[in-house]
Amino acid sequence: MANIYLRVPTYVAQFYRGLDATRQMSEFEPYKFCEFQHEYIWMKNMLRLIPETEQTSSWCYSQRAWNNMLGGKSPAGGKIILHRDRTVWPSINEICAMTGEKKIQKMDGYDYLCLQIPQDVVYGNQLHHTNGSYNLSAKNAIALQRLLRDEFVHTFLDWLIQERRYCNQIGLHREIGQTIERFFERYYIFIGTTLKERDSMYRMSRRWVEQARILPNDRVDFSNSDIHYISEKETERLEPMDFEREIDEEIASKEM
Repeated sequence: MANIYLRVPTYVAQFYRGLDATRQMSEFEPYKFCEFQHEYIWMKNMLRLIPETEQTSSWCYSQRAWNNMLGGKSPAGGKIILHRDRTVWPSINEICAMTGEKKIQKMDGYDYLCLQIPQDVVYGNQLHHTNGSYNLSAKNAIALQRLLRDEFVHTFLDWLIQERRYCNQIGLHREIGQTIERFFERYYIFIGTTLKERDSMYRMSRRWVEQARILPNDRVDFSNSDIHYISEKETERLEPMDFEREIDEEIASKEM
């Protein structure tokens, strides 16, 4: 089956590559959706045959366009623009150079996620077999990116509520920073070591909690060892958790 390469926030790409608790997928390995998932159904209805010469948007590329860029060419092929090792995952800088797109600072927070597309798609009243030139329009690629980001946020909120219930049950106070780091460690997501990067993650977490209003029902059964492990330092603090207060205090301390 063919793949597409969708631009998503880096933490979302790392999340999907780390869904298997036993190993982390490589960048080149396609993530495969279940045929009953919303993302799969979206692709089945929205994928179209798009010539590589028309794939000028940086939101998503077909497999043939991506293979051209791995060889240092534009998505449409032709002359080599960059001499590069095709076994190395391309950087945002390289992709911008090969597509002729002006790079902006915001792009540094994005990566491309390899997704396996359905073998068949439906449009009109006909069934069409997909190939390496099938892709999403920019509009539909952005919509799929949002679906993937929302799934990441839902899983993060599931983690928060399950951990809060467990800690309140045993009377343990766990710092919000430790909660976030445990979640990211489980899914092989690299936060970064600088104060700026960690502060940014705390702010995003606070925004997700605010946007959720009511945390979702438990949908994911996390491993007990992921959440139930108690460090020596935590045994000294035994009190109910207040995630919103923790995040507010963390942000306030950074702004002082």
